[in-house]
Amino acid sequence: MKLAVTAWDLSSVEALQRIPEQAAIAEAMGFEGFWLPENHFAGPAALSAPLILLAAAAVRTKTIDLGTTSLVLPIRHPVSVAEDVAMLDQIAQGRLILGLGRGFSEDLFEVFGVDPRQKRVLFKQSLTQMQSMWSGAPIYQKDDRTLHLSPRPYQNPQPRIWIAAFGPLALKQAAAFGCPYLASPMETFTELTQNLAQYRAALAAADQPAPAVVPIMRTILITEDAALAASVSTHLGQETRRASSQDQPDDPAFIVGPAAFVADTLARYREDLGVNYLIARGRIKGITEAQQLASHARLIELFG
Repeated sequence: MKLAVTAWDLSSVEALQRIPEQAAIAEAMGFEGFWLPENHFAGPAALSAPLILLAAAAVRTKTIDLGTTSLVLPIRHPVSVAEDVAMLDQIAQGRLILGLGRGFSEDLFEVFGVDPRQKRVLFKQSLTQMQSMWSGAPIYQKDDRTLHLSPRPYQNPQPRIWIAAFGPLALKQAAAFGCPYLASPMETFTELTQNLAQYRAALAAADQPAPAVVPIMRTILITEDAALAASVSTHLGQETRRASSQDQPDDPAFIVGPAAFVADTLARYREDLGVNYLIARGRIKGITEAQQLASHARLIELFG
């Protein structure tokens, strides 16, 4: 199982300034990927421009892949995204994994003047246009004037694309593009099992081959302190229940506890679901950076 990690501190502008350092630490620890989310208007340090931060991280690193967990495509112009992504992939020399999403915040769509009912249509149109530009098709033609994207991505013909999805329509859309489906960190094992089954059926219906990579993102804390594990589990359980009405006490979307428990749980994901790429999510309320990094180091020991 390949191991990746999200940024573990996004709590302030100063923390965002340390994104390149966090990526370098993750690379030195042995992680194969460093991932950033996207969020807007979320307090004093919203992460509204993950591509810019990943470009800074690319300069500080050499081998680690750099990814977006869900760049919100419907609120952006496809030509602008295609140019930015191509440039970032060049800077990172092919280390970019572009995770794309449709978005879910009504406020976000209203601010950007996007009809949320059109988000899937806009997503499909934008990604299709971006893929065409990356492959070398003309962006614009009029009379004797033809424009092409320049530069094109380092990866040929395009960066690796994963699609964040939750719900039958989103899963079907991810399958139609033949892209890996990136599960939310809020999906329980039961929900993930059901969604993967729907996604794989949609792949077959679309006559798309199953992608080699099966990724998940899980909130993980490895600790031998039973009291700490219980406290963190209670907090994360409450957070999960607010996000998913189907959550069950014995079927959490997070993995918290001793190393042996975490290893056994991840083995179940691998054996039952075919998961082979794990993005370990931190940023747990009440957990210090030192505690989170110690947990990540233990995860590398177990699976690295």
